[in-house]
Amino acid sequence: MTRHVTIFLFLTLLALPFTARAGEADDLQRMIDNLRQTTNDLERQDDQKAVTTDVTFMRSWLDDAWNLRSKEKYDEVRILLDRCQAQADMIRQQLVAAKLAAQATAKEDEVKRSKSQLGRTKKALENAKIQKARLEGKV
Repeated sequence: MTRHVTIFLFLTLLALPFTARAGEADDLQRMIDNLRQTTNDLERQDDQKAVTTDVTFMRSWLDDAWNLRSKEKYDEVRILLDRCQAQADMIRQQLVAAKLAAQATAKEDEVKRSKSQLGRTKKALENAKIQKARLEGKV
């Protein structure tokens, strides 16, 4: 009886790494899927098309990670996923910078219009003063 228990325990110990590997593959698959969704979200936020190449790189890396996961090269997958996470952070920062740059440009245009309007108003006031002086001189 103890011989059978020993064999059973030995076989169970041999099977544990495969079980752990399967769990690791599932975790990596979940992480890849989450980053794919993040990529879709970032692409939707990019209304100015400021980060299309960066999103394309990220998609390519996620495809590579998926292929490596299929080949059970989990360490390389984790490296790619870390790179994708850093890329997503960089894309977020670029999106914020692009939006702020667009706001700054809009404000600069508004200032230019205001300065132009002010110049026209000053010129009209000057012309009105000249017209008034002429009328007072004639009257």
